[in-house]
Amino acid sequence: MYSTLLASATSTLWKTLEQGGFDCRNIFERADLDPAAVRRPGARYSYPKVRRLWNLALEATGDPCLGLRVGQQWHPSAAHALGYAWLASDTLREAFERLVRYIRVISTDKETVVLQAVPAGYLFFWDLSQVYYRASDVEFDEAFAALVKLCRMSAGEEFAPIALKMQRPVPDCAAEFENYFRAPIEYAADENSLLFPRGIVESPLPSSNILMARECDRIVDTYLASLDKDDVVSAVRGKLIERLPDGSTTENMIASELNMSVRSLQRRLSGKGLTFKQLLDDTRRELALRYVRDPSITINEMTYMLGYSEPANFSRAFKRWTGMSPSESRAA
Repeated sequence: MYSTLLASATSTLWKTLEQGGFDCRNIFERADLDPAAVRRPGARYSYPKVRRLWNLALEATGDPCLGLRVGQQWHPSAAHALGYAWLASDTLREAFERLVRYIRVISTDKETVVLQAVPAGYLFFWDLSQVYYRASDVEFDEAFAALVKLCRMSAGEEFAPIALKMQRPVPDCAAEFENYFRAPIEYAADENSLLFPRGIVESPLPSSNILMARECDRIVDTYLASLDKDDVVSAVRGKLIERLPDGSTTENMIASELNMSVRSLQRRLSGKGLTFKQLLDDTRRELALRYVRDPSITINEMTYMLGYSEPANFSRAFKRWTGMSPSESRAA
């Protein structure tokens, strides 16, 4: 099965190799990957070729900590607009929820990531039961390190997980793993997971920017729709986020912008178990719950941004979603 990886996701591997004095272009070309695609927005690589790239990089460096070093170089730009949406999220919980929703931006394989509330905090883990190409140990090393790097960028350098479970065997450089993660690590475990403290995951972030996060969501939805022509949900959701402030966001309007008939749009949404009305309501609800947490956005502004004609209409919808008015929710 053909799976792809966002080409820019390998940019940190390139940077790490370059810093080590290795010929990055040669290594990428030997993996049959176009080196220029690393810096081409939205470009993608065949996953089997990315696996070969990692094998060649390991062979060239002989570094058992290569994945850890690559993850430490991670930058939000490596994950398309999703990386910037992470930084603009209100809390780490919201950031992780975005990653769960939009993981296909990075990889189109059938891996899923899960965020689960547990008594000890929040458990983040990979579900690999349906994957075509299971990531190698070194790629998971990068993923673990990159997640913690992003958390530290958002919440502060003192951030640390409570514990990690890694399916990989104990690496030769285990001390470097412990120094970086600053948490107990269980190797040869039955899953790849990180346990995070509840308090810091739910705390407001200083980098929060709800309007920027909204715009990044729209960009990601539009990108996913272009990546998968059958992904009508992302296509409609992207158009809704863009058009809601215009006021009259109708099914006819969205169908026209997507170059399809209303009947075709209805049929394709029905195939996903949805109606346009449900998707419109879900999109408004999700945006409203984010907006209400930002005290700089007034109730009247929320009304406009969500496409309601009157504050009373918005308040009724919000009470239906949450059991409270927007003002009551904000006070709470």
